[in-house]
Amino acid sequence: MAVLEGIPRQSIVLHVGKFIPPPEAGIEVHIDTLLRALQSYVPVGLIAAHSPVDPQAHRSLPYPVWACRNWGKLNAVTVSPGVLVAALSLIRAGRVRLLHLHLPNPWADMLALMAPRSLPIVATWHSDIVRQRRLMALYGPIQRAALRRFDRVIVATQGHLDGSLQLVDPAVLSRTRIVPFGIDATQLAQEHADNATLGELRQWSAGECLIATVGRHVYYKGYWQLLQAVALMRSPARLVMVGKGPLTAELQQLARALGIEDRVRWMTEAARPDVVAALHACDIFTLPSIEPAEAFGLASAEAMTCGKPTVVCRLGNGVDALNRHGLTSLLVPPRDPVALAAALDELAADPARRQAMGAVARQWVQDAFGVGRMVAGTLAVYRELSG
Repeated sequence: MAVLEGIPRQSIVLHVGKFIPPPEAGIEVHIDTLLRALQSYVPVGLIAAHSPVDPQAHRSLPYPVWACRNWGKLNAVTVSPGVLVAALSLIRAGRVRLLHLHLPNPWADMLALMAPRSLPIVATWHSDIVRQRRLMALYGPIQRAALRRFDRVIVATQGHLDGSLQLVDPAVLSRTRIVPFGIDATQLAQEHADNATLGELRQWSAGECLIATVGRHVYYKGYWQLLQAVALMRSPARLVMVGKGPLTAELQQLARALGIEDRVRWMTEAARPDVVAALHACDIFTLPSIEPAEAFGLASAEAMTCGKPTVVCRLGNGVDALNRHGLTSLLVPPRDPVALAAALDELAADPARRQAMGAVARQWVQDAFGVGRMVAGTLAVYRELSG
């Protein structure tokens, strides 16, 4: 059963996500940051499946939430039909002035097709559906119909458009707007880090260069190539891996097989203060994703906000737009552990360059991806549809 938490009686901008924050992934980080900022300007609410991290998370959020049963996954799709039922209920009761969907999410696409044509719909396109090619043979017509229904489509960077194979319809592109993701630097200040974790990581690195990565252990993150790269590095750098997922045990086995288990620290149960601690403790941040399912890399932006240079794979999308090669970051080809090792070694050997690139990275994210720019751009899209 869905849980209603303070949905106001007046009509709202109803956001539809995959999961309730706290973060399961970057989409949840973005939704949480956006809604916290928007609620000062417009009544908002969120409908999504219960967080797989904390099913009671919705009770501590500062904005109205409708949390729906998460029944697990089927062919990589979260089974949460309650999202559709709850959203339609609010729409029929006249409580929704605008729908704001966060994609990919099949339930949100179906909601768009079932909603009244008079209801304005905005969709934030976080990434294409990449891996489920057989599923897309069946689902593609639904996705394309939903795209035609959206009144506006938001992407975070021009790179999202350049790298998309699904945002290609000229009619859809004419309704697309670029609104940057917002990174809340205040929530990433060192005062929000767990001091014990910060101290432990610095002690464990024993003066060696500390590399950090944050993300779920899933296929497109490319963590197998990161472990191989660490084994190939000339530097005795150490790696802290924050996150977990279906590939965790396999990755830990690979680290043992490569003989680097003493140089890798696994933070599989990290709370948000632990994540912030890892971002401040590290010298280099890396996100070695190998597939365009990684369309931006919010964790990279957070590390840059903490003044860290990044090493990422060139994917021809929003990842390239965020990470500026030679200025804030080093970009390498995907699936190339040798190139990844060389880039990590290059920064590990040059503390002065790390510091200089980190300073540029912090300023770049502050200027291009501030919360204020995100809110202003989002409200401008809403105003386009209100008249």
